Amino acid sequence: MAITNGYATLAEIKVAVGISDTTDDTVLEAAVETASRQIDAYCGKGRKFWQDSTVVARKYRPAMANVAVVDDVSTLTGLLVKVDTSDNGTFDTSLTIATDFQVEPLNAAAESPVRPWTLIRLLDGTLTQFTALGSGRPAVEVTAKFGWSAVPTAIARACIIQARSIYKAPDTQFGSFQLSIDGQPQRVPALDPMARAQLEPYIRFDEVDD
Repeated sequence: MAITNGYATLAEIKVAVGISDTTDDTVLEAAVETASRQIDAYCGKGRKFWQDSTVVARKYRPAMANVAVVDDVSTLTGLLVKVDTSDNGTFDTSLTIATDFQVEPLNAAAESPVRPWTLIRLLDGTLTQFTALGSGRPAVEVTAKFGWSAVPTAIARACIIQARSIYKAPDTQFGSFQLSIDGQPQRVPALDPMARAQLEPYIRFDEVDD
């Protein structure tokens, strides 16, 4: 199998477990992929450390009159924000970045590693507040590439630690994730404490300031 959206390579995990032959390549690849999805789940709120290959449209209900909390936006290239002002699900009004809205954190692109944008705040442009939709429909549609533009070093390190733990104890009765080897599901360990320590700064908490 090939690793899909994994946070470490087969070569990296083989170095970590001290293997040079190809006998267990399939098992190791499964361990890396499973560890990567454990990391996603631990960091929460839909966070993933890979980037969509194409733009995807997602819909949101505003958190405040002028703020919408969104999934991680990895790049401003291709970003499109539309709002439903008629409560009919058509998203009939397009907004312009820097004129109608800004993305936050404001300095996300200047951080190391580069972090995604997670919030859209209206400015005094086309709209000053999102429409309150009585139907309960989402009022905002965001089209973007979601995720992270690059895997942070700490995430890659946590993946290697956890994948090694999975490989060393594939038959453990603990944990909540399934590792599939040759079509046979097996229980895998919960996150290694050393992996969790690497992940703590990357857990997503949505805090909105007025």
